Amino acid sequence: MVPEGWHMEMLKNIVDGGIKNGYSPNAAEKNTGHWILGLGALGDNGLIASEIKPVEATQKVLNCRLHSGDFLISRSNTPDKVGRSILFKGEIDNCSYPDLIMRFRVNESLVDTGFIEAKLKSFLIRGYFKNCAAGSSRTMVKINKPIVEKTPLLLPPLHEQKKITCILSTWDKAIDTAKNLIENSKAQKKALMQQLLTGKRRLGFKDKWKESTLTELCSVGTGAKDLKDKVDTGEYPFFVRSQNIERINSYSFDGEAILIPGDGRVGEIFHYINEKFDFHQRVYKVSNFTSVEGKYIYYYLKQHFKAQVKKHSVKATVDSLRMPVFTEMKIKFPPIQEQKKIASVLTAADKKIGILQQKLDCLKQEKKALMQQLLTGKRRVKVNS
Repeated sequence: MVPEGWHMEMLKNIVDGGIKNGYSPNAAEKNTGHWILGLGALGDNGLIASEIKPVEATQKVLNCRLHSGDFLISRSNTPDKVGRSILFKGEIDNCSYPDLIMRFRVNESLVDTGFIEAKLKSFLIRGYFKNCAAGSSRTMVKINKPIVEKTPLLLPPLHEQKKITCILSTWDKAIDTAKNLIENSKAQKKALMQQLLTGKRRLGFKDKWKESTLTELCSVGTGAKDLKDKVDTGEYPFFVRSQNIERINSYSFDGEAILIPGDGRVGEIFHYINEKFDFHQRVYKVSNFTSVEGKYIYYYLKQHFKAQVKKHSVKATVDSLRMPVFTEMKIKFPPIQEQKKIASVLTAADKKIGILQQKLDCLKQEKKALMQQLLTGKRRVKVNS
């Protein structure tokens, strides 16, 4: 049912100047001052400015140069990304777009640019593009110009569009503020780690620090071969929390440990855990913290492990770790009470970041729900005459 005062319109009827494919030149070997977007440049939340490459400023490249207010739609991508659209806001100077992306501008006497930006990102329009996409490969599908032209848009009057854009913009500002708070908190935690884990800041303690190898302070082992290669646990690959485990084998562990992937993104991901779990053979388990604070070792590894990995990881199609990465790693540590204090301070910093992240996630979900209502007319806004 169409809300009162709203109407259905195809995208082609609000476009000013038509919908055009870009041009894909060869990348230049050096910085030319002119750029072409990569296929991954269209992100869920806008332009990913790092996804560009330098090109020579030929006439074809210049004919596809972007201007603030241009809409871009991915016409060839994976099923989940095809039809992904952004509004270019002049983020990159002298930037053009490739053949696998389409560009258009809207007639601002008919529609509000911000409203159309939100509309193209909505669940209904993304679903339309995904359903219309086709291709010989399941991993790469395409949409064409006629499909984009026929994109169905449920539109309110222009003044209501502008009001909706204003409301969503307020939510975007709140989300950006939350993101900035998180980034600032992460920067503060990073500075704290640098000071506390090197002894530059002592928290009132004065005793000398010691140095030992990691394996002198705790034990390091790997998990079971018979677990599945990939266990879906979200951020941390290759381990699984045990819940109602009937099969308890020698590789199950119950207690405090640090888990480190042994291949793939080696050196980038750590997980501190204090419960019962199973873990795969390509995961290293650091445990048995009899003379040191486990959380202190966790944060120390977060700070220093990457440098160790660069020295000792095995370079191949998939990088991997070997036991010498652990046996040869030197750990500097203060007395146990100072370790506990350092771990407490950094844990509090992590909790603060976690709370801010939860608030950000809530803001995003609330905005998503609000968009669903405002962009379909289920919830109407009051507009001053």
